[in-house]
Amino acid sequence: MSERSIFSNLVRQADGAFSAVYGAYLLQSALQPIFTERADGQLQIAAFKGLIRASMGDMPCSPAEFFQAVPEDERAAVDGLCRSLHILNTGGLGRPGTALIVNFHAGLYRTPQAIRQEVERLRLAAHEAGMPPEAIACEIREHPLDDPEGLAAFAARLHESGFSIAIDEYTGEDRDLQRLERLKPQFVTFDTEWLRSFAENSAGLALLRVVIGQFAVKDIRAIVAGIEEPDMIDLCREMGGPLMQGYGLARPELAPTSFNATFPTLADDQASAPTETIVASFAAPAETRVVRPLRQFGRRGV
Repeated sequence: MSERSIFSNLVRQADGAFSAVYGAYLLQSALQPIFTERADGQLQIAAFKGLIRASMGDMPCSPAEFFQAVPEDERAAVDGLCRSLHILNTGGLGRPGTALIVNFHAGLYRTPQAIRQEVERLRLAAHEAGMPPEAIACEIREHPLDDPEGLAAFAARLHESGFSIAIDEYTGEDRDLQRLERLKPQFVTFDTEWLRSFAENSAGLALLRVVIGQFAVKDIRAIVAGIEEPDMIDLCREMGGPLMQGYGLARPELAPTSFNATFPTLADDQASAPTETIVASFAAPAETRVVRPLRQFGRRGV
C-alpha cells in the first residue's frame, strides 16, 4: 500500500463511522473515554483513547496478531491508517475541547522523509476531522531498540506541527524523568502496578498528590487507567483528581459510539449521572471481545 493511497482504504459507513479495509481485514475504531470529575460529582469526557479492532470475516483478531500479518514495508502506512481512523471517528462525534490519544510506533519512522510524511498525514486527517492538531496526542512508546534521541527529534517535529505528546507506563524512575525531559508530553499515564504500590497508604497517596501537582504546573495531565471499582475513584480524589480511564467508568465502543448521549458535553450535561451512579450501573459490555473486570487498577485495550 503506497503512502499516497492510504485514504483510499477508508470507507464511510451508513451510520457515519469510518472503517478501513486492508487486504482481507476490516479495521474499526473503538474509542474509550478518559474522564475528569467535576466539582458536582459528574463525569465529563476530557479525552478518548483510540483502540484498533481488526477482523477477518466474522473472526476477530488481536491488534498484535493483525500487525504481525502486515508486511514490514507496509507497517508504517498501516500504523498511520489506524490513527487516521481514530481521528476521523473522534471528529465525527463533534466534541470541541476533547482530546484524542493515539498509539504511535515511532520506530517505524526512522528517516526525515518518513517523519515528514507521517506528520503531513496526521495534519490531513485532523483537517478532515475538524480537529485542531493540539487535540491529538501521539502516545510514543519506547522500545529497547529505539534510539532515544531519534524519538526526541520525532516528538519535537510533532510539537512543531502543533500536535501533543503522551507517554504511558510512568513510574517516576530516572528513565521516566528522562522521557519527560526528552519528549515533553502533555499526557502521562501512570504504570498501574507502580500506582497500586503507592496508593496502599497515606504516605504514598501524598507523594502521588505531589507528582500530579508538579505535572499540572508543567501543563501535563496525569491519567490513572484501570478504574474498575468505586473505591478507585475515591483514591483518585485523594491523589488530587487526575484524569480517569477504565471499564468501571466506560468501556470502549466501536464508532460512532453512544457517548454523546451517555456523557453530554458541558452545554447539555444537566442530565449526566454522578460518578457513583455510573459506576453502580456497570452497563453491559459495549463490545463482545472484552474481559471481565478485576478488582484492581488494570490495563485494558491496545
